[in-house]
Amino acid sequence: WEVINQCLRTTLAFTSLVSYTSNIKYSKHNRVRFNSLEERDKGRKMFTEFFSSIRKEELGKEMRGHIILDSTSDFRESIVLTFWEAREDMDKFYSPQNKALASLLERAKPLFEKMPERTDYAVSELSL
Repeated sequence: WEVINQCLRTTLAFTSLVSYTSNIKYSKHNRVRFNSLEERDKGRKMFTEFFSSIRKEELGKEMRGHIILDSTSDFRESIVLTFWEAREDMDKFYSPQNKALASLLERAKPLFEKMPERTDYAVSELSL
């Protein structure tokens, strides 16, 4: 029974993920250049803590997910992608009125070689 229950839980989790991701229509691409590998590691920790904390807040609850990618060829670069159902929610999150994001950027600023570059994308296809 335990094996059957585990299979059912896995199937339900995957089904929920697939139906959840089908509503993702937009992504924000954040290219981050750090001063060093050590500072990239510090920045990644700050970003991870930030994303964990904002899920409970008003502006963060509309975010459908995120991914942090560390370059394998440039140890000072990371990419942060955030995923959204509505462009308005994405724009609101990245607006100057989002004090939580502004605070994160202010704390992380000394780690950056330059401020992150942001680009908006519409999702054409998403398959996991």
